[in-house]
Amino acid sequence: MGFAGRVCVVSGGATGMGRATVELLLERGARVALIDWTRQKAEAIASSEKFRAYVADVSNEDDVQAAFSAIDRDFGPIHGLFSNAGVARTEALIHEESAQTWDDIMAINLRGTFLVVREAMKRFVAQNEPAAIVCTSSCMAKLAIPGGTNAYTASKGAIEALVRQVAVDYASRRIRINAVAPGAIDTPLMWATTPVEQQAEMRKTIDTEVPLGKIGQPIDIAHCVAYLLSDEAAYVTGATFLIDGGVGAKMVLSV
Repeated sequence: MGFAGRVCVVSGGATGMGRATVELLLERGARVALIDWTRQKAEAIASSEKFRAYVADVSNEDDVQAAFSAIDRDFGPIHGLFSNAGVARTEALIHEESAQTWDDIMAINLRGTFLVVREAMKRFVAQNEPAAIVCTSSCMAKLAIPGGTNAYTASKGAIEALVRQVAVDYASRRIRINAVAPGAIDTPLMWATTPVEQQAEMRKTIDTEVPLGKIGQPIDIAHCVAYLLSDEAAYVTGATFLIDGGVGAKMVLSV
């Protein structure tokens, strides 16, 4: 799964799964453009010939277009995209959910995915060469967790539907697109809606209930993303890879 001579773009790349993927791709020879909306984190990352960071809010069309234009200038043609930027917010049951909360989550998770994928696809089509995209979905695209994560769940289900559509539309051009659906992964986003005082107990619950007996790590996702972006996955498109330690295969009832 070597990436020598290839340029990959990673959105949401400053922390968590995105950061782990950036580091893995660099290790395997890629040149990487990281996009993140946290200016402090992006600007703190040292630039080099192989790696640069760009600040953009993926829900903002002008930001995304400007970031890709800068990547064109600094790196030239790109060959792979990991569309990973996403947010989670504290939500309510749907009869109490605010439209603003819904819109905020959809703007980043779904609109952001659309804008980033669209900009990459414009370049892939113009280059007329094989290319690959991976989008971050979630185990919650198919399995609901009680408590009202309406917008987050809906956004991730929509991402998987979008991946299938784009896969079919661009397969003849040899442009592949797939999704990864993480389960419980130890990232800042994982704990974004959990009060600090509850996190230790939640970790114990995860370690007990996940069939593989532990919470996942960002590198677990990065390995799958690298595979899907590589030539080893040349016959894989329109698929979603569930990476959840076996939770999705487990019967909920213990009887």
